Parts: sequence; C-alpha cells; structure tokens
Amino acid sequence: MLIKVLKTTIASKDESGCFSKEYKKGETYEIYDDLANVFISQGWGEKLVEKKSIQKLDNKAITNIENKSFTKKKSKK
Repeated sequence: MLIKVLKTTIASKDESGCFSKEYKKGETYEIYDDLANVFISQGWGEKLVEKKSIQKLDNKAITNIENKSFTKKKSKK
C-alpha cells in the first residue's frame, strides 16, 4: 500500500520483522498492508491512492483497437 508518512517512525522493513527501517516524515513509501494499516490507525501515515490518468486509459483503448485488423475471410468455392 502506498503511504505518505506523517511522523518519522522506525518500523519493520518487511513482514518477517527481522529488519527495521526509518520511515521519514513527508516521504512516500510502498509498505506491506499490515504495517500500512498500523501507520494509518496510529496517525503516523495516510494512504495515497494511485490515480491513473484518463488520457493513458483512453490511449490504451485506442491502441488496442488499432492493433487488431479485421479481414474478410475468402470463401472457398
């Protein structure tokens, strides 16, 4: 989950808990869901929503249409 850190905190780097990392205030991190939920509930961070631009989606749809060619099948007589 993408989190913007609101308070500098030292926490687990991964789900194993074997390694710690300093998450700095104002920075954005991709954090595993369990820890991200702790950050949110404790007020240490806020969830960021990835916004996909409509332009990119429109271009992708157009590209997919353009890449497909329709040809008439020749009938065998």
